[in-house]
Amino acid sequence: PGFEALAQLARARRVPVVAFKAGRSEQGKAATLSHTASVAGSDAGAQAFLRHLGFARVATIPEFLETLKLLHVHQPLSGRRIGSLSCSGGEASIMADAVAGTKLTLPPLAPDHAQAVAATTHPLVTVVNPLDYHTFSWGDEDALRNTFRAFASGDFDAAALVLDYPRSDRCDDADWRITARAFAKAMQDASQKGVAVATLSENMPEEHAAWLMAHGIAPLGGVAEALTALECSAAIGAAWLSPLPQPALACERTAGSTVVLDEAEAKAMLAEWGVAIPQGAVAKTVEEAASIAAALSAPVAAKALGIAHKTERRAVRLGLRDAAQVRAAAEALFGIGSRLLVERQVEGVVAELLVGVQRDPQLGLLLTIGSGGQLVELLADTETLLLPTTAAEVRDALSRLRCAPLLHGYRGRPAADVDAAAAAILAIARFAAAQGQTLEELDVNPLGIAAMGQGAVALDALICMARRPATPEPSP
Repeated sequence: PGFEALAQLARARRVPVVAFKAGRSEQGKAATLSHTASVAGSDAGAQAFLRHLGFARVATIPEFLETLKLLHVHQPLSGRRIGSLSCSGGEASIMADAVAGTKLTLPPLAPDHAQAVAATTHPLVTVVNPLDYHTFSWGDEDALRNTFRAFASGDFDAAALVLDYPRSDRCDDADWRITARAFAKAMQDASQKGVAVATLSENMPEEHAAWLMAHGIAPLGGVAEALTALECSAAIGAAWLSPLPQPALACERTAGSTVVLDEAEAKAMLAEWGVAIPQGAVAKTVEEAASIAAALSAPVAAKALGIAHKTERRAVRLGLRDAAQVRAAAEALFGIGSRLLVERQVEGVVAELLVGVQRDPQLGLLLTIGSGGQLVELLADTETLLLPTTAAEVRDALSRLRCAPLLHGYRGRPAADVDAAAAAILAIARFAAAQGQTLEELDVNPLGIAAMGQGAVALDALICMARRPATPEPSP
């Protein structure tokens, strides 16, 4: 609640907030917990909470300082479109490579924009973004100002000039001062947010950094740190476009032991909240299993109930198409469990997701969305949200997953029914919120997503809930 109050105050005053949180790694978390167990909780939960508040998060002290510096000079950016300038093809390539690993973009120049820039440069200069303006105009302040102004007048949210100052005790830095003056004037001419980026922090001496800041240019040291600062600034700017979300759901756990529901019980409970599940029923004998399968369209699947990790125990049989196969599978599975779930096997799945809910000791229930199936731990492709959540937050989380291209059709594959996936995730989130005091853990893996317009189905489910302690009978 204290952080949420801070977020409300900061938003009202239009003050951007940047967080540097320790305890990301298991070793870092252990070190932090040894000092105060109340500071470092789930790192994924912390990330979700900071995003929920509209705060930016950084991972290192240099990133922290460069981000604060950028925000001090320019306040949050309105987007992630960056224009890059340098007098070296190597520097232009370095910037292009570094941006490729971020959410920032280097948009191409429109034809009329490129023509305007070309009119200010030497004929041998190739006008693209990032722009290598070469050294033809090096030391010519007016010429540089014209090129910088023409370039910065494009549709960018910030313009970055790569500028590595030499050591003044060994070299004459007069030409670099000329470039800085030209850049500062051009950014003012173009009403553009200007950033001077040194490839190494030591190449941005304090004297020059102070001059740049005094003239409206953010001096940033280190390419990676500069791009992180730009990303953080853009993230805060994006958060400011929407009102703050509802407060995080406070869920105190009910005292008592926990019980793990089997797959059939878990699916039935989720179905009541609108989550689609395969058609099927529970069998206690081989003949019941065969009877249930006969009423379903082949192929069917049979699963031993009460087994948390069915794959390792070979507790699942798929692709059963006739009574003989069902009976043989049931006989084998009754050696593992006393009850079987016989279901129509869902076909036509084009993508699989994990949808999970777990309880964080500080943040309550956390909703995790990620790549699903048997490789979920290996891929570790997940995004975490706080409850309650919204359709927009769920869709944004889906877009951040590494498997997102598969959802939208990849290399000719059919696009997945993202609308149905989002609806199923929101239904699971509503169920979790309603069971907030008793729900300990929930796992739908996989949530099978069919092709666009064909739905999403919970193919497996596990729910762990707190069992309320029995009320003692009154004494006679």
